[in-house]
Amino acid sequence: METYNPKIVCFSCNFGWGYLSDAETIGPTILNWIPVVCSGKIDTSHILKAFRAGADGVMILGCSEGHCHFQDGNYQTRKKVFLIHKVLDAFGIEPERLTMELDIDPEGRKIPQLIAQMQHHLSGLGPVKQV
Repeated sequence: METYNPKIVCFSCNFGWGYLSDAETIGPTILNWIPVVCSGKIDTSHILKAFRAGADGVMILGCSEGHCHFQDGNYQTRKKVFLIHKVLDAFGIEPERLTMELDIDPEGRKIPQLIAQMQHHLSGLGPVKQV
């Protein structure tokens, strides 16, 4: 039997996560990592598109509360995540497949750890049930 390895798409803010490391250093260690200018710039369609493309989970890494470079981008994203949780639930998809972490990690060392934790959690849920 084949081992289930959940596919996770990770969006991370350039101003809070990994900005002291170059993308060439972090990128190869993280599959499906998408650095963005601000977590607030992640459109709802990008998140839903990741699920439609086969992601088992989506992780958004934004600046810690009160430290958004664009003032309130992380708050706006938190609202989007809350609403998308409702949409996922309505389609029979577990809302915890979409997570958001607000913190600052200049070297990007925590990114692989957070993804590994999410993969462990998702492996217990199994693949997304297509509706």
